[in-house]
Amino acid sequence: MNRSVIILLLILVFFNFEELHGQIRIPAIFSDHMVLQREMNIPVWGAAKAGSKITVEIAGNVAVTYTNEEGKWMAYLPNMKAGGPYDMFVTGEHSITFTDVMIGDVWLASGQSNMNFSLSGAKNGKKDVAEANYPGIRLFTVNNELSVKPRELVSGGPWVICDSISVDNFSAVAYYFAREIHKDQKVAIGVIQDSWSGTSCEAWISHEMLNTVPVMKERISDFYQRNVSDDSINNNVEKDYNNRVLATTSFEGLKKNVQANNYSDRVWKTMKVPLAITDSEIGSYDGIIWFRKVIELPANFKGKDLQIKMGKIDLAGTFYFNGEKIGETNWNYDEYRTLTVPGKLVTKGQNLIVIRLLDSWGKGGLLGPADSMFIRLNLPGDKVEISLAGEWKYNNTLEPAFAKVENFNRVPGLIFNAKIAPVIPFAIKGVIWYQGEGNAGRAYQYRTLFPLMINDWRIRWCQGYFPFLFVQLPGYSSDQYQNEYEWAELREAQLLTLSHPNTGMAVTIDLDEKNNLHPTNKEDVGKRLALAARKIAYGKDVVFSGPIYKSMQIEGNTIRIRFTHTGSGLNSINNQPLQGFEVAGEDMKFYKANAYIDGSEVVVFSAEVPLPVAVRYAWANSPVANLINREGLPASPFRTDNWKGVTNDKY
Repeated sequence: MNRSVIILLLILVFFNFEELHGQIRIPAIFSDHMVLQREMNIPVWGAAKAGSKITVEIAGNVAVTYTNEEGKWMAYLPNMKAGGPYDMFVTGEHSITFTDVMIGDVWLASGQSNMNFSLSGAKNGKKDVAEANYPGIRLFTVNNELSVKPRELVSGGPWVICDSISVDNFSAVAYYFAREIHKDQKVAIGVIQDSWSGTSCEAWISHEMLNTVPVMKERISDFYQRNVSDDSINNNVEKDYNNRVLATTSFEGLKKNVQANNYSDRVWKTMKVPLAITDSEIGSYDGIIWFRKVIELPANFKGKDLQIKMGKIDLAGTFYFNGEKIGETNWNYDEYRTLTVPGKLVTKGQNLIVIRLLDSWGKGGLLGPADSMFIRLNLPGDKVEISLAGEWKYNNTLEPAFAKVENFNRVPGLIFNAKIAPVIPFAIKGVIWYQGEGNAGRAYQYRTLFPLMINDWRIRWCQGYFPFLFVQLPGYSSDQYQNEYEWAELREAQLLTLSHPNTGMAVTIDLDEKNNLHPTNKEDVGKRLALAARKIAYGKDVVFSGPIYKSMQIEGNTIRIRFTHTGSGLNSINNQPLQGFEVAGEDMKFYKANAYIDGSEVVVFSAEVPLPVAVRYAWANSPVANLINREGLPASPFRTDNWKGVTNDKY
């Protein structure tokens, strides 16, 4: 290339850079179809050439500002009534136009996997996805990225109109919440989904605020001593994403017809199940493993529907019977799996079961127990069970192994830096939050971390005590939680957070699915959050909470419990005797108690405890409890004592 051509290219590059530098740049949180917050000053910000005049105009309202020495600018539109659609113009040396902009209410939806849980996976979700045609609801999703320092630019978006395509993989809780508020307020609702599965509370808090907690300050210091870069961290995030793609798209085994009866598995190895993959010859492994087992069925099974029980499968499995797919399980390592085999697939004698097992973290495998692994006729009362425990052929080389990933998304502050900081100060009505599972083992510490996070966000948003509404954890029973009270103590930490202004809690203790970490009834969760919003954010005179413990009074061999939020009166689910109460004396030993409703109070007693001093209600990981108010809202779990818990010393 000759010298004159090179000079010409350099000149073009220079002028293109100058032109780009002079252009207005605005964060991705601003786009077509967005919702801007009504009835408050609206920050709009970006970058352009230093010293530039910037004008922002919408619906006849104009804001003028100038860029600083660094080329940054911030303009404030005056508060506006709900309305739209409008065009918004941002003008400097160049102009940007945003179309179909609505003025309404904006809610930030954040937390971990239960907030991240998609609408399509929820109970009745497929139906609700198909019917989700709400032009007045707008959705924005923040991408999962991490950063060692607070970012200025958000990764995500753009804003989209809520329909059956855009909402399919959107947060179910956030959608149901938005739908209720949209119907109630009759204004446009914007939802910013800013959630990440498997995360802990401290990851969502700024380093400045975390440094006020000594143990967190130490963890942050330890992390920075590793000198890990953003690129390295986000390479892990990308690897994790790619692993998830493989989990749902890699079916090399099917291409080789491993599900077919005539496929030869002679070279496959044998594993005796139940057994964790980590305890097998495979060892530490994340990926997809194919299992095959030939079973002998009696003549009377031929042509009849069968039921397969497989116990626990970590993490999920796709099942084939005699070459045909019969079902797949959800991603829940603690759920006991049951599948139905159509009678048309069942033959006399040898039949083939094939499982495509997804093992993405933890132990992995066909975990049983053995007495929960069998096949039988799908008939009520049938007790002839053919065991599926024992030897299975397996192959973990057909599919590509998952990349090894270090989970940086639990490191204190890294999510805040990449997913919360760049959204601030986009004007919002409030926050809905569903998280806590990742902190259950450190529940006592959550008493500090959760309010710290709320205060952190409120200070940085500069919107005062904006409504912060959260979900109290449902019941959950797991072999991984050997101690029965960690989740109870986490719920208590959430309950105590109600002492902070403009907070509201949706109790979901009645919505658990026992062994399911991700209960599928997200509609009632969203509706209960919306009830809290109607009261706290919108000032409506509604009963928005179930009974909350207020005080106790010892009366001889009984204890009388008083509540707030009793609504039109106390009740029990289906008018059954009260369950879930325990009572203890000075020895701190709790016994199952009798309880009855007396007006707006509950009286608790037990023959085992003649001199009671303390009461607990629904105090377990997955309790059986049925106290509600007459509006049908469940009472929050509680205890009247302050005795040392199982997580007090866990940090």
